Amino acid sequence: MRDFSKIADAMINHNKRVHAAVIVITAFMIPGFLSSLTPIDIEAYNMDSPELEANDVMREEFSGAGNIWGFGIFVRDPVHIDEDPSRISMIEPFPGESRGLNNPIGGVLNLSILREVDSKAEILKSHDVSMYYLNFSSDISGIPLRGVLDLPNEFRVFMDNRSLVTRDRINPFTLQWELAPTNWTDCGVLECLSFDDPELTQAHIDLAAHRMANHTRGSFLRYLSVDRAFLPDPTSPVIGPYGGTLQEDGTIVADQWGPGRWTATSVWMILNLDRQAMVDNGWTFAWIDARPEFGFERDGLSFSTDPIEYTMEQCQQESQRGLAPCSVEWLYLAIEEELRATDEQVVTVLLGEGPNVEINRELLSSSFLVGIMGVVVVFLLWMSLRRVSDVLIVGAGLSLALLWMQGSIGWIWIIGDRTGYQIIARSQFSNLLPILVLALGIDDSLHALHRYKEERRNGADLLLSAHMSISKVGRAIMLTSLTTIVAFLANLSSNIAALRSFGVEAGLGVFSAFVLTGLWVPLLRLDYDRYLDRKREIDGGKERFGTSGPEQMAV
Repeated sequence: MRDFSKIADAMINHNKRVHAAVIVITAFMIPGFLSSLTPIDIEAYNMDSPELEANDVMREEFSGAGNIWGFGIFVRDPVHIDEDPSRISMIEPFPGESRGLNNPIGGVLNLSILREVDSKAEILKSHDVSMYYLNFSSDISGIPLRGVLDLPNEFRVFMDNRSLVTRDRINPFTLQWELAPTNWTDCGVLECLSFDDPELTQAHIDLAAHRMANHTRGSFLRYLSVDRAFLPDPTSPVIGPYGGTLQEDGTIVADQWGPGRWTATSVWMILNLDRQAMVDNGWTFAWIDARPEFGFERDGLSFSTDPIEYTMEQCQQESQRGLAPCSVEWLYLAIEEELRATDEQVVTVLLGEGPNVEINRELLSSSFLVGIMGVVVVFLLWMSLRRVSDVLIVGAGLSLALLWMQGSIGWIWIIGDRTGYQIIARSQFSNLLPILVLALGIDDSLHALHRYKEERRNGADLLLSAHMSISKVGRAIMLTSLTTIVAFLANLSSNIAALRSFGVEAGLGVFSAFVLTGLWVPLLRLDYDRYLDRKREIDGGKERFGTSGPEQMAV
């Protein structure tokens, strides 16, 4: 066993049994391979931590636990005003922390922009998904909301004197009765108007923004982007802090105060949905559990997202018929597309959602690169091996190695699913496995075939050449494969299930590559050369698919 001679003898003497075993095992791996094609949830790290377990308990045990979405409303660069369609590249560049924005006046606190954002909020409030909205309270005004938190409504509530900061109240910290810290009944030189009043001006917005900034314990300012700042304007009736800093207690400290206005480049718009109600009515928040849908359209060599537009009724009815649930990722993106269609002075962006859709879009857009890679690999194999049959044999070994790896992963998944003891937790790390197997498999097969050719050039016959290749090179490949497998299995010590699974999956891939490209490929080369020898072609200088003969076997 030290020089692998017994294994080489057994494989060569029982070559037909070896090939039959490869065929049988390959057929056995097909169901597992099909099972492994289940979509991978890009967000599924399956981390073992008390925090994530607590989060799962909150979601599963408390019916009031919601699902928060965040839309970013960004001021559009003036050079892109009136351009359509709205794109992320049109966003006003970030000026830096506490730098503010002068054009348009007030930035996202500009009156016309607030009107536009208000119309977007109305779209959300009347959307079909509103049936799943959860109640929550605003940190700015303190009033209860139904599903949507938007800045224009905060101005509306404040200017209607319905905000907690405009009403006498019991201080929640001191439990003492306090007068309202501010108001919208005394607006100085301005007439106090409501937000929906057609006579409302930018000066009213500036004054209301300043009063909310000073009296909401920082909640109003934290709702704006970090470039928020009070910028000087001698024509403004508002006196505020130049270069002020927001303290932890919500107060603003500045060395200089003067006329101006608050400004920023972006603001949040928040949605809060009843997660459990959506799950109960045909939706899923796990990509892996959702029905497979193709929401993309070709755009030249790449693909663009064309979100699936589900209706609430459709998903509910189809779920009742036993169909797979609808993915909320498509819902996220469909709503974003609907809001972005109304963009004029802003760009609406869904933040932090839909990663699986985006990853799949990128994979599709890069699919032509896979074809290019295949051509390059075949060309390089040809340059190294100089025989079409060698290239085909290596290709067969690599293909079966990938099939065996995915098939064994799939079977372990099936067994674990039925026994309740699951050691496979596929994640985005699993996408690296084919690259790993191809890299190792190509190396192993090239070493084995070149040793076979070297023996042939030195005058050895077919059997001896194959025996030397398997016994000598096979032993070296076995040692390197074992050390690689052990290295990957070290991931079993990780607290992250996805990393433990990746170690097992990679070990299966390395083992498959060793058996098929390190051992079976030279045996297949031997039997094919035997076939050519029987056909009197191998020594005749011509092979069915290309030139052969000892003189053609040079590396």
